[in-house]
Amino acid sequence: MKLNERSENILDFIVRDYVRTAFPVSSERINKKVSLGVSPATIRNTMLELDKGGFLEQLHTSAGRIPTDKGYRYFIQNLMRLKEPQADIRRSMDEIFSRSGEIFEELNSAVSRHLRLFSAIFLENENRFFKHGLSEVLKEPEFMEQGRAVNFVDLTEHLENMVSGIFQRKNKNYNEPDFIIEEFGMAGMFFEDEDWGRFVMISLGPRRMNYEKAGSVLKYAKRQKQYG
Repeated sequence: MKLNERSENILDFIVRDYVRTAFPVSSERINKKVSLGVSPATIRNTMLELDKGGFLEQLHTSAGRIPTDKGYRYFIQNLMRLKEPQADIRRSMDEIFSRSGEIFEELNSAVSRHLRLFSAIFLENENRFFKHGLSEVLKEPEFMEQGRAVNFVDLTEHLENMVSGIFQRKNKNYNEPDFIIEEFGMAGMFFEDEDWGRFVMISLGPRRMNYEKAGSVLKYAKRQKQYG
């Protein structure tokens, strides 16, 4: 289902604003922040249509909206734009990739710090994981709920199925990140290297994680590893 331009603009703002603030987005906020050239009533009606289409949900009667899984997927497939990451992480990755020897611990740590997400690298040849950033990502407001925090920690300790899925899907689009939106969010990238063999980089966070930023960093890493 392809949304019209107004609906896309509203969904785009809601996803980006919710990712940044972790607060549901009201029609009043959209009216103040986005130049749509329509009345507040039209914005409210469009949000209702997005509700009915399954792209938004309202957690409480008087609250604003947040994206659903379907809303995030539409954003990833149609609205987000992967671009050059910020200069600091580009410099860090370029410097790390220029070295000889094992770089995965430092690379994973740099990506995790920049994204403020849990990050992992899995080396297929060695059947080995590098993991970083769990304590930082658990500071996100979603993990104030103990059960959700426990589920996330359990996921980080059992990444084998997630990594296996990325290996299996690698031929679908070799140079693009892989995204999963379920209870939590994931961005992943498959790599194949003459020296290090096949490996996967993934970043995990709350469902509200910044997929655009994570995907941009992983795509840059893939490009630098291939052509840098």
